[in-house]
Amino acid sequence: MSFTKRYVSGLNPSSAKGLHLGNYLGAVKQHVEFQDQGEGFFFIANLHALNSIFDRATFDTNTHNTYLDFLALGLDPAKCTFYIESDIPAIPYLQTILNNCVTVGEMKRMHAYKDKLQGDTDPDTINMGLFNYPILMAADILVFNPDSVPVGKDQQQHVEICREMAKTFNNRYGKTFKEPEAYIKKEAAAVLGTDGERKMSKTLGNDITIFADEKVIYKQVMGTITDRNRIHPTDPGDPAKNVLFSYMRFLNFDAAKLADYEAKYRAGTIGDVQIKKDFYEHFLNYFAAQRQKRAELVANPDYVTKVRAEAAAQANAIANQMLERVKLAVGIKSA
Repeated sequence: MSFTKRYVSGLNPSSAKGLHLGNYLGAVKQHVEFQDQGEGFFFIANLHALNSIFDRATFDTNTHNTYLDFLALGLDPAKCTFYIESDIPAIPYLQTILNNCVTVGEMKRMHAYKDKLQGDTDPDTINMGLFNYPILMAADILVFNPDSVPVGKDQQQHVEICREMAKTFNNRYGKTFKEPEAYIKKEAAAVLGTDGERKMSKTLGNDITIFADEKVIYKQVMGTITDRNRIHPTDPGDPAKNVLFSYMRFLNFDAAKLADYEAKYRAGTIGDVQIKKDFYEHFLNYFAAQRQKRAELVANPDYVTKVRAEAAAQANAIANQMLERVKLAVGIKSA
């Protein structure tokens, strides 16, 4: 099959909780769709997790579990190349070269670094893994020379600095890299968490975890903050202030039933508890096949090992070829 576009995108396995609804809507769902639209390279960005996870067992478990989550949610090894970042040695090698295509001043303007400076954080205590995060991300992208990078809104700045690094390299050494475009799906660019205020995040604890035990999911859903001005179930409410309505819409809840719920919510004739319980049931039904598939993957570790090894071989063949072009451009001769 011939493709006209190549896509690259990854996700940091920074939590033991696994993928949540925001990850699915903001990233995984797009990745699955892109499998049929172009040549997809999708990965678990575990080298990025090294700047926050310092326990080897946790690091390994998070990497493996997130890989399983993606496979269960629909990434098909027959349709895309789905690999783990640390299996591709060309990536950190390219990062070392790209270190010389960006300035300290540019890196200090990156939001990941600036966010860390909020409060009383001493700049001298921020590790270089975090500071250099955008350079590693640029290497993740450029080593596969893609056309497009599907990302969330919060990663757009990093794709822009990647483009600048590619431009700088090309100006110095001749045309080597494409300058990839960020692709941001507007309707899922920033999925609010269950607090109704901030982006859904495992760290903030405002997430709904897809593969958690049903009791955990129930607790997460029932803890969702709805319209704060609505004290009693008979009080009129604003559907825009109840994040569950947006979740229902994203997960293809019956449109007529949803419209009826919203009308009743405005009139004060339906309670938040009923909406939460209905969403909980819909959530489990929506992800039932994926939850079953993940259980099957856990029971078949040899298959997962085989998929990972084959993906690494496919990705390395392309990444190594690109790295050789880069080395030739800068004057590095292979032994």
